[in-house]
Amino acid sequence: MNLDERKRKILSTVVENYIESAEPVASKIIAEKYEREFSSATIRNEMKQLEEIGLLEQPHVSAGRIPSTMGYRYYIDNLMKENILTMMDIDYINNNIVSFGNVEATLENAVAVISKILKLPAVLHTKNKDTIENVKILKVSERILLIILMSKGGTVKDVIVKITDAVPEDSLEELDKMLNKSLKGTFLEDLPDVLSSAISNQLHKFSDILEALALSINYEIKENKTSAVKTDMIELLEIPEFSDTNRVKELLNILSTKQIIGEVIEKIEDKDISIVIGNESKDILLKDYSIISLDMETTTNAKVAVLGPKRTDYSKAISTLKYVNNKLKNIFSKEEDNIDG
Repeated sequence: MNLDERKRKILSTVVENYIESAEPVASKIIAEKYEREFSSATIRNEMKQLEEIGLLEQPHVSAGRIPSTMGYRYYIDNLMKENILTMMDIDYINNNIVSFGNVEATLENAVAVISKILKLPAVLHTKNKDTIENVKILKVSERILLIILMSKGGTVKDVIVKITDAVPEDSLEELDKMLNKSLKGTFLEDLPDVLSSAISNQLHKFSDILEALALSINYEIKENKTSAVKTDMIELLEIPEFSDTNRVKELLNILSTKQIIGEVIEKIEDKDISIVIGNESKDILLKDYSIISLDMETTTNAKVAVLGPKRTDYSKAISTLKYVNNKLKNIFSKEEDNIDG
């Protein structure tokens, strides 16, 4: 969609004013800014046309206009200028993002800093590339097994599997040996698929146990990918969108059910900055929210995302994520140099 210069200026003004004020933008506000360029009648006509093509919405008959999802998308893709962080924000990031001795802890701290700067929930989403090193099966009772998965990187996952029929000790020993043979070297991410393949091929007599294990692991992987959600509720409640108790409950439900955000982030292509606005997520619970995410350049294939209302300051969010990413790159680069040295 190509807009002429006048429509571009008016759309930019509506988006930027609405982001700042949370109030529908009336034509008189635009007239004050462009009084020497456009007449009030021209501005009203242009706003009506922007509404007709789906870039603006009028929440009430007598109200001004607000951006639609499509309007935010056009603004972000064509009109937005990147924000320059204030020295206060830069100092806060530099003073508070430090190494915590391991990648995940350092990233979780960075997520907390991003949340503080933007006053919005921030999320850490990781893709684990660790591999299985050893499997141990313990019989807790006749109907309950504890399967311990140990990874090469030192991660230990305990999975409780409930079975319908008791399994003899010698069968469990056989399964233990076969799982170690089949799973060693498997990426944790690929474990459910490998287990399904094993059931189809040589381990079908243990299908009940392995199906339960695959189900548990699949759930655990999805949950653990979104490993940290940081937010300051006091700051959050000051945002106009969350003055309504029902909206706060809705947001808390989204944040507590990490899988909702995680599934959207999973579908985002790996690239510099990605922004999913409202119903672009295809999830009804996220229709009034936006997710701004960035691939962090670390060894853990991590994404850091910010969740906010559609009226989020996208420019500042992008600048903050990029600055933090550069800060983390410097930290991890120095750590690698120290190891090599």
